[in-house]
Amino acid sequence: MDNNVLIQIGLNVSALLIPALVGWIIALVNKRLGIEGMKKVQKELEAKRDLAAIAVQFVEQVYKDLHGQDKYDKAAEWLSAQVAARGLQVTSGEIQGLIESTLRLLKDQFSYQWTTTTGGGASEGN
Repeated sequence: MDNNVLIQIGLNVSALLIPALVGWIIALVNKRLGIEGMKKVQKELEAKRDLAAIAVQFVEQVYKDLHGQDKYDKAAEWLSAQVAARGLQVTSGEIQGLIESTLRLLKDQFSYQWTTTTGGGASEGN
C-alpha cells in the first residue's frame, strides 16, 4: 500500500471518530451539568424550607399576640428578608407554600401541644 492510501484511510477514520468522540464528550458534560443543576436546586429548596421553619418558629415565639393574617405577614416578611440576604430567589406564592407546608408539618408533628399552647398557626385566623 501506498503512504497516501494509508493517510487517506487514517483521515477517513478520524473523520468518523472525532465527531463521535465530541458528541460523547458533549453528552457527558450535559449530563454532569444536569446533575449539578439538580443538586443546586435541591440545596436551595432545602435552605428555603429550613428558613421557613425558622420563620414560623420565630413568629410563634416573638409575636404571640398576633393571629391569622398578621402572624402570616410577619413570617412572610422575615422569610423574604432572609432568603434575599442569602441571594436566593423566591416568589410570594413560594413563600406562602413554604410557610403553609411548614405549619402543616409542625401541626402534624406536634398537633396536641400546638393546639393547647398556641391556639393554632399563623395563617388560619387564630
